[in-house]
Amino acid sequence: MSVLPHRQNDRVVLAVICLAVFMADLDSSIVNISLPTIAAAFHVDLGVVSWVVMAYLLVVTGLMLAFGRLGDMLGLCRVFTSGLILFTAGSFFCALSGSIEILIASRVVQGIGGAAILAIAPALLAASLPEQRRGWALGIMMTVVSFAIAAGPILGGFLTEYAGWPWIFIINVPVGIAAAILSVRIVGGDPVPQQAGQFDTAGAVLILLALTTLLYPVSQGLYLGWTSPVVAGCLLVSLFAFVLFWLHERRCTNPLVDLRLFSSPAYLRGNMAGMLLLLAFAGAIFLLPFYFELVRGTSTDVVGLLLGIPAVALIVCGPVAGRLSDRYGSRGLMAASAALSAATMYLFSLADASTGLAFLIIALLLLGVGIGIFVPPNMRLILGSGGTESGGVASAVMMTIRTAGALFGVAVYGTIAMQAIAGSATGQAMTAASGQMVSGIQAAFLAGAVICLAVAVISLFTPEPETTPSPE
Repeated sequence: MSVLPHRQNDRVVLAVICLAVFMADLDSSIVNISLPTIAAAFHVDLGVVSWVVMAYLLVVTGLMLAFGRLGDMLGLCRVFTSGLILFTAGSFFCALSGSIEILIASRVVQGIGGAAILAIAPALLAASLPEQRRGWALGIMMTVVSFAIAAGPILGGFLTEYAGWPWIFIINVPVGIAAAILSVRIVGGDPVPQQAGQFDTAGAVLILLALTTLLYPVSQGLYLGWTSPVVAGCLLVSLFAFVLFWLHERRCTNPLVDLRLFSSPAYLRGNMAGMLLLLAFAGAIFLLPFYFELVRGTSTDVVGLLLGIPAVALIVCGPVAGRLSDRYGSRGLMAASAALSAATMYLFSLADASTGLAFLIIALLLLGVGIGIFVPPNMRLILGSGGTESGGVASAVMMTIRTAGALFGVAVYGTIAMQAIAGSATGQAMTAASGQMVSGIQAAFLAGAVICLAVAVISLFTPEPETTPSPE
């Protein structure tokens, strides 16, 4: 990917992208803690109010590929700025919602804007900054993402308690306006590709259907039961839609996703490795609160502090790993961090009710270090091998795969743990006695260690992109 013509100051570009990504990722973590308050305000049950979160996540994931293609057709900066404006407007309407239906509809608007932001942000960074600084910039962006995810529950709880739930959305408005104003400064250097072709509407509809009918049952399978008609029906529809999408894209003149992207070994294996490591990390973060609260009896506020340790490690390691990948390449860092993550998962598989706190703090720190060292080199490798003409799509595919990997992580770890506890796939298994809980969690983390070892092997056999990193 070449640098945009008339490239603006690197720090301005990075600031715009980080502001937007912070806002979008904060919104995915700030809302959860306010759901009981929102349910009470609108007199609805938790099943209904859960769609405040579900609607956003499904729309974001389902539309990222479409926005990646639009970025390649219309210009990355234009689509990115449009996403910012739409997300900010959606936030404003969320704050003013007078009913749960309007709030959910406003979250859909937010999700459309968030999809544009998250799909385009990595590609825009890669296209705007010189190759020698891309790893560093991606590390900074990952640091911002980590901070947003860590700060979301804290900020959301404070705003809900002392200002009211609408403020969890109002806070986005000034940030979004500032980011949109700054983004105008880089739109002038955004070339519109020649011969971009027509937008693949049929492909966009098929992939939206395929992803939403896949991710909804994956996110709800632990509670509905994996053999329930809803889950089975959605998965069958998803499989059918994916097959139709693949057949359509092979025959389409201007496909939504150029399937030749996956002919690049670096791109294919880099995405496989990224998805699997995100799966392991997300699964660990999902299970650890059950371990601390139900096995050790740790209070919720202390658990929150403990789970902040990986986030701090992520914040510290991201820029360092990015710099190292700029200088030495990505493959070695990815393999080493995956091996470290495998060792960390094994450490957690040894934990029980009597495990020392110091041991657990070290394991939590290593968990954050492992993912923190992995992500910037992995993103740099993927974006460097995605091709010049399809940077938006290459970025969107990467982000979609990562989002799906995180949701699969919750499903995989949760299912393994519950099967080991009670031989059941129902949510009641999580109320098992402490000894059974330990055995289930240990089994899940052992599986995570195997997954991380597979990532290390894949990384070792992943070639660097054709363009080699600068020694400076």
